[in-house]
Amino acid sequence: MKKRIIRVLLFCLLLCCCSATAFAGEKETYPYYVTVNLTDNIVTVYEQDEKGAYTEPVKAFLCSGGEDTPEGTFQTIVKYDWRYLFGDVWGQYATRITGHYLFHSVPYFEQDKSTLEYEEYNKLGTTASMGCIRLTVKDAKWIYDNCPVGTTITMYRGDVEEPLQPAPVQKLNVEDTARRGWDPTDPDPENPWREGELREMQVQPSFLEKTVTTYYENGTYYISAKEGEELFSRLGAKLELPEETVKTEEVTVTCEGKDYQLNCRMKDDVVYYKLRDVAAMADAEMVWKKETKEIVISGGEKEVTLSRVQENREAVSLPEKIAALFADKA
Repeated sequence: MKKRIIRVLLFCLLLCCCSATAFAGEKETYPYYVTVNLTDNIVTVYEQDEKGAYTEPVKAFLCSGGEDTPEGTFQTIVKYDWRYLFGDVWGQYATRITGHYLFHSVPYFEQDKSTLEYEEYNKLGTTASMGCIRLTVKDAKWIYDNCPVGTTITMYRGDVEEPLQPAPVQKLNVEDTARRGWDPTDPDPENPWREGELREMQVQPSFLEKTVTTYYENGTYYISAKEGEELFSRLGAKLELPEETVKTEEVTVTCEGKDYQLNCRMKDDVVYYKLRDVAAMADAEMVWKKETKEIVISGGEKEVTLSRVQENREAVSLPEKIAALFADKA
């Protein structure tokens, strides 16, 4: 009887050891490796190549680090849906990198998604944090969802040319009291930024006699590949924007040896690219002139102007309220 009990105990112990070994093996498989350029405030995500080395860049995020953010290589420790932060504020989708340094969203005054520190949000892309790595909610959530605890993170400073250029982060209009307290990228159904829909909007380029069809969504304009290439060719930029059907809202496009991430939408089997992202790729500056309701895009000593056409106002169904909030969001 005793021998039987001993055999049963040994079997259970062996089973536990095998389970633990299998679990440990599973935990050691990490799909991504993440770097943080603290000089340029860029997070780059790499996946493995055919040899198992993390050499394939797949995503780039604009971030904000801090003067005190440590350099070095670390493994993530734990995750939090919400995390109380230094300064009596809160962060969403936090992933601890080392010590008290985390990836997280731009801070909130309260544990409430409508209390975003909007002025801090407008600093994304600059060195502005107390040491953590701030991201948009969308990007912080991607790391939270896709990078398991134990993922390797390397943070560094210096003149390093990153393999991917992240898409710009839209600035918040601080006078927009209805929406400034929300991160525009937050997928929460209650987010007021999600109330709009893709709407047709005709614009008149200063170099054409005809109008151009663009699409407008929550303060953002989208333009087709063909018309985007023609528009920026006027500024001397030679762009090649893919026209193939896409299934995602973000694509990587190569320009002059650099890869850029562009936000896009599909409409009637045509891909439309976020105008501000294309401008950034063309190294052009895009400004909204509230007084004349025009978009001015300049590159070098040249510029083009896009004027909104109002004849189709009823079909476009663009409320004056949203039009007034267009400033600096295209």
